[in-house]
Formats: sequence, structure tokens, C-alpha cells
Amino acid sequence: MPAPTAPTSTQHYVWRKLSAAKWEDAWWDRLAGVRDRLAITELAGAKTIRLEAFALTKAHAERLRVAFGGSVGAQKAPRTVSAEVRAPLRVRDKLVVVAGERERAALAKMPGARPALVIPAGMAFGTGDHATTSTCLRFLADVSDELAGEPWELLDLGCGSGILAIAARMLGARRAEAGDFDPHAVRTAKENVRLNGVTGVSVKKLDVTVWQPTRTWPVVAANLFSGLLVQVAPKIASAVAPGGRLIFSGVLRVQEAEVVAAFRRAGLKIGRLVRKGKWVSGRAARPTR
Repeated sequence: MPAPTAPTSTQHYVWRKLSAAKWEDAWWDRLAGVRDRLAITELAGAKTIRLEAFALTKAHAERLRVAFGGSVGAQKAPRTVSAEVRAPLRVRDKLVVVAGERERAALAKMPGARPALVIPAGMAFGTGDHATTSTCLRFLADVSDELAGEPWELLDLGCGSGILAIAARMLGARRAEAGDFDPHAVRTAKENVRLNGVTGVSVKKLDVTVWQPTRTWPVVAANLFSGLLVQVAPKIASAVAPGGRLIFSGVLRVQEAEVVAAFRRAGLKIGRLVRKGKWVSGRAARPTR
């Protein structure tokens, strides 16, 4: 395996904390905003886990320390993931997610090359490596096949790095709107939109707990944690156009039934569910009548 490349001039920070192992599932919910930058390690011979959130700004890391305790330190170069060590993520036969321009350029020279979406490694959560994100990408590719030849738009709630909104445009959506509660995620998503040279993608800060949809979308993606999905299920469902699709994720297996029931109460028909490890992602649809 090639050695990691040197870090960029942007300094990243890591937040660390020890916790009782029995609270592991609760931490996945509490730290939903950094889920794809979060590592939880079970310590051998102890009923303890170590929580580590990587690739943070110093201000973001300090906010976690103030909210949850623990410690903050500068992220050392060996922990910086590089474009050299992250394998491309192939999404059906539609597109490939890569970590840098070198990979995109190399793929472009190959026969039958698929479009390449660049999400820099170590830059933010939502690189496509996490089970929730990769499953959402595959669901989105399936939806794009179903809607081939039809005009469609995407609303992306909890956009993270912006990967789903960017992918939607590359898969044929005429427009994508994305929002996230985390200002760092909003900045990162905007940077990734520029990096990939796509148009028709708007990104803004969005708190789904106070958001009120003023229209509907043919496709809605909601990669949020379980409790929040249950809380705002009626609003999410109302944003899905009649006959439209919902892609949802960020659901822990132990909370799958609760989330599914919330969407059913909101009038959606649950379709396919995919379980990977402790995570569940799913598709739903709003009936036409």
C-alpha cells in the first residue's frame, strides 16, 4: 500500500473522549454531525470505548470538547487520509467517487470511463466510504435509471460533503438543493461543488427542526440520525412530490422499526431496506393519491 502523502497546509484537529461501552449507540446519534469522521474503538479487556472525530477545524473540535468533554489535539500527518490510499468507489455503472484530480485524470484515459466525482479524502464526512453514504449513492443511481428521460430535481437534507447533490446532477437531475445544520459541512459542500465544476447545485445552512417546505421535489434524500428522522418525518414526507421518491439513511438497526413506522404514519410507502453492519438505509415513495 502506498504511503500517505504529506498533509496540506490546512491544519486539522482531532477530538477524543473515553466512554462506557454501553453508550456506543447513543454516541452515534449524539455525534451525527461528524458521523463519517468518527471512529469508535473498543478497548481490549475493558468495558470502555474511545471516541475520535478526525479532520475537524480547531473551532469545531473545541465545540465538541465544550459539549461533551474530552480533549482536542492537532491531527498528525499519518492520520491524514490521502488520495493515494482511498480506493475509488464505483456506483453501479454510473459514476466513480475518487479522492483527487490524479485519480479523475487517470480514469478519464480508460476505455468506457465513467464520470468521476471528486471528494477529497480527509476533507470532511460524506466521502462515500461510510455505509450510509455509499448505499444512498447506489439508491440515487437506481432512481436516476427509473427517471431517465424525465425532468427531476433533488432535495438533499443533511448534505454533509454535498456528495449526493453533486452526484444527482451528474446522474441527470436538472437541479439539486442541499442543506446542512453544520456550517463546516455547508462550506465544505460548496467547495466540493466548485471542485467538481457542476452547476445547478445550491447549498445553504438548514435546520430541519424549524424548516418548512414550501414546495415538493421528485426526489428527496435525508441522511440524518434516527431520532431526527422520526421527529421531522411528516415534514420530509410533505416535501416528496406525489409519485416521488425518498432516500433515507443514518438509521441504527435498533431504531429501524421506529423510523419506518414514522414514515408510514406520514403517508409514505416503504420500499427496499439495506442493512450494513449496524446501519440501515432505505427507500420510500409517496403515492400519487
